[in-house]
Amino acid sequence: MIQLSIITPTFNSIRFIESCILHVISQNCSNIEHIIVDGGSTDGTVEIITQYAKNYPHIRWISEPDNGQCDAMNKGIAMAQADYIGFLNVDDGYMPFTLHRIIELIQRYSKPIMLVGNCKLVNANGKVIYINRPSKLQAYHFYSGTEPYPINPAAYFYHKAIHNHPKVGVYNTENHYSMDYEFMLKACVHFQFVYFNEDWGYMVEHEAAKTSQDSTNIEKRKKELLEKYRQKVSFKIKFLSILYSLYKTILI
Repeated sequence: MIQLSIITPTFNSIRFIESCILHVISQNCSNIEHIIVDGGSTDGTVEIITQYAKNYPHIRWISEPDNGQCDAMNKGIAMAQADYIGFLNVDDGYMPFTLHRIIELIQRYSKPIMLVGNCKLVNANGKVIYINRPSKLQAYHFYSGTEPYPINPAAYFYHKAIHNHPKVGVYNTENHYSMDYEFMLKACVHFQFVYFNEDWGYMVEHEAAKTSQDSTNIEKRKKELLEKYRQKVSFKIKFLSILYSLYKTILI
């Protein structure tokens, strides 16, 4: 029985795709699947995926033109056989125990939730630059804009049914940079996020990473999304978020 679906969107990622595939294989989980959604690569990425898929039945994949990363992510969600899903970008990774730990944790919860751990930001040499510890995950924490939020999907996993909620939906294909944050702003209002102070994933800082290319606009995009969705939440969440912002200001 497939208990966890790992989804990797990719396009012309020959530099990283093999290590990503091997990374999931090295987790030694028999009850997972690795779904690779390729956007029609022409650089040899597809040939590598094909080679590994022949020998590892947990790998499922497609390769066809798409409308960007979110479109690929949404295709992966539709393909997923498990109730719980996670996204692994080709240049990110998990701690050696992570997927076994997630499979253990999902047995504890009967309602659809999001499980969140810590994510390490490392440089090309593996040196840790920063550890993202998003410990405060109530809706008013998100909407206060004052607390760290989960920065990378290598450190969070969630029930696929969250996407079925009419006010959450799938990833916004018009948002090419802050899709994760936008999704969480919607999902935190309707579903429980549960934090574990454990290092689950890591992301590598390098010149080709999308976050590096867009680093100057990250905070601007975050503020724009926060204002957009703040208009849609309940008075209670708005009020609590304002109070929490004031509380944080006093502490500083």
